Amino acid sequence: MDLAERIREQLRSLEREEFGGRFHLARADAERVLSAWSSAHCALALRSIDPEAAAEELRVLYGACQLESGLVMHERRVEQPRPEAHFTVPPVAAYAAARLVLSGDTEARDVLERASAELDAIWSERLPADTDLPVILHPTESGTPTSPLFDDLVEWHDPAERDDELATLARSAAACNFEPDRALRAGHSFVVEDPVFCGWFLIALEEGELAWQKLGDAPAAQKLSIRSRMIAEAIVERLWWNSEEAFVASDRQRDQPLLALTAGGLVPAQSRLLGENGRARRAIARHLAPGSALWGARGISANPIVRDRVADPGAPDWRGNRASALTQYWAHRALLRAGRPSDARVARGQLEGLIEEQGFRSHYDAVSGEGGGETGVALPALALEMASSEPG
Repeated sequence: MDLAERIREQLRSLEREEFGGRFHLARADAERVLSAWSSAHCALALRSIDPEAAAEELRVLYGACQLESGLVMHERRVEQPRPEAHFTVPPVAAYAAARLVLSGDTEARDVLERASAELDAIWSERLPADTDLPVILHPTESGTPTSPLFDDLVEWHDPAERDDELATLARSAAACNFEPDRALRAGHSFVVEDPVFCGWFLIALEEGELAWQKLGDAPAAQKLSIRSRMIAEAIVERLWWNSEEAFVASDRQRDQPLLALTAGGLVPAQSRLLGENGRARRAIARHLAPGSALWGARGISANPIVRDRVADPGAPDWRGNRASALTQYWAHRALLRAGRPSDARVARGQLEGLIEEQGFRSHYDAVSGEGGGETGVALPALALEMASSEPG
């Protein structure tokens, strides 16, 4: 069985029918839970091999998880009623919807409309009054909740203390009804401009603009164009770490940067507008060269590589030379954007090699290639989207 068929078989094993349609679990033991983060990436993986299944994945995701405000819940259990407010998630689903239309599925207009409603909601619900960047109110909302970017705000190394702090942050965010201005006034201690969330917002706006142009809706495209330019300018102003040539996070409550080099900083580097600005090209050139701080012999690490480290299985997921399908995908997209398709193919080949040797794992060691974390996860299926995105 070739690798592409193994990936398809893995996706079939994770397929479930709930919420009025079919979607894919994030992992084999996540019965009856739709993860918007994982499901959106599954839609990307399916786009080139089964566009109808990709569109259904997104319809189920939006039908189950989109709140009345237009924001998308980060996950929903089958038996869970839809709340009025909840943790949200980076708009990967909106990006996937636009990609689906751009790849020729003009029947997916309804999905693009739901995606545009999500982007409108982020604009209206998550931008504080005095800034042009959206904020997240809990680490869960970044998609990379244990990122070193948040070390000044959350204790990660003591599991009990970490769980207590995350629960306290969740209660505080809910008490503020997940509203940024209320959170700032109330002294909520996690109000963060995150490069993963802001980066996905920007590239979803850019891709959505192109999708609406393809469907002939000039006003919808123009609205997204205006917003994407404002977000791009704000990312450069607020999230660019000049000395390290990287995108980082910013603590809005304390008005100070959260400085750490992470693969999450590669998400904004996928932007066309930031490439025109030059920041994305600088970040890619410095951090996506073989042998650089993030690029190991077997993969792109989530954090700078320590080549003589002792493995710590208990370390948080975003630490310890840990590569993943996400880090490989972000690097692959950024390298394609920078006009380096041969290097992009290397990044894809690394992920494919890790899957073949270690299976569908939540992470791998970027130096040794050893697999770790959960097994039977969906995200490595992104190798299909990576292959279909390459020229030729």
